[in-house]
Amino acid sequence: MQPVATSGYIPDIRGEMCAGCGKCEKACPILAITMEEDEKTGKRKAVVNKEICLGCGVCARNCPTKSIILKKRPVEIITPVNSTHRFILQAIEKGTLLDLVFDNQAFANHRAMAAMFGVILRLPPIKQAMASRQFKSVYLDKLLSSQVNKNKRKGKESK
Repeated sequence: MQPVATSGYIPDIRGEMCAGCGKCEKACPILAITMEEDEKTGKRKAVVNKEICLGCGVCARNCPTKSIILKKRPVEIITPVNSTHRFILQAIEKGTLLDLVFDNQAFANHRAMAAMFGVILRLPPIKQAMASRQFKSVYLDKLLSSQVNKNKRKGKESK
């Protein structure tokens, strides 16, 4: 499976301008837009399921009334780079990182462990903290703290 890239944007439908034509619903590649009846006016309008929307902008490009604009997402969505990245991110989210490592023979060699630590080092600090807490590894803690120190030194050098 290839990862699906999300953008940093999400469509915002300005309901008063929406003609209810359904072109955005038909154009959406992942069916994140549905047409629903507005309780106040009784006319159809587009509604975006923000949980599955990729932010690709196809809906906005296909809207004849230009009632869909793309706005910056309030929270950054992290798109997995590859399968290893996706598995590790899911395990961290579920709190099953140790199970992934010790129950899965694919992670039983040094190369796989190096790839896993590489993924963890590229994650945002909150995800790194979650991984570190689950792993309870002195080695991972040292890797993360040395990365923080390296970033601090880079920041001082650039000033």
